[in-house]
Amino acid sequence: MLLLLKLLLVPTLIWLISLAAKKWGPGVAGALAGFPVITGSILFILSLEHDAAFVREASLSAALGTSANIAFGICYGWMALRRRWPLCLLGGLAAYALAVGIGHWVRPSGWQSAAFGLLFLPLAGRLFPAPPAAMAAPPRDAGMLPRMLAGAGLVLAITSLSARLGPSLSGLLAVFPVLGSVLAVFSHIGSGPAATIRLLRGMVRGFYAFVAFCISLALALGALPSAPAFFLALCAAMAVQGAAMWLSRHRH
Repeated sequence: MLLLLKLLLVPTLIWLISLAAKKWGPGVAGALAGFPVITGSILFILSLEHDAAFVREASLSAALGTSANIAFGICYGWMALRRRWPLCLLGGLAAYALAVGIGHWVRPSGWQSAAFGLLFLPLAGRLFPAPPAAMAAPPRDAGMLPRMLAGAGLVLAITSLSARLGPSLSGLLAVFPVLGSVLAVFSHIGSGPAATIRLLRGMVRGFYAFVAFCISLALALGALPSAPAFFLALCAAMAVQGAAMWLSRHRH
């Protein structure tokens, strides 16, 4: 059952977000990609294998992990102005790995991790480059199946590693940019750097809901069983996501 969840969840989400990008643009798709579906699933899988204290610490570390995920997006975005996707992907993953390494080395407490992850978000959007003027060449569709297969492969690899590494590092790795890397690469191939930067910058809006999910889950796990705690955290994330998208729409 868990294997089926890993194989189907991320490809389905990538398919839905790709459809959203075609209908509403890369900014909205990025905000949806920041929603904690993958990390929430990883944390839920961990809750089936570990106690509540382990999952609570992992969820707070995951809130800090949003900063590492954003570091991936910022580095990829700046490199996309001049480089093709393979170098951009390598640079973004290197930035992510560096941020995770720093977080693991500093070893902040769980709530310090969550506080930093939340406070970094208002600054993060300003660190992305301005999208360049769109190129005149028509976009190329890189195909849905390759990106869905890439997403499934990545989530299988991450969940296989995360359960063996302890709660802090598991939480940080739970925010590995699975969607960010897959969507960024295929957006870069198909639509160019401008759409890719808008998508990655849009993910910052989704991370408000992500951090709300992590904090709510950490609080709820102290008082509720796993299933109600995850449901409550998901409701909090949906409320924050809805508010963020409403505010974004009414600013323009």
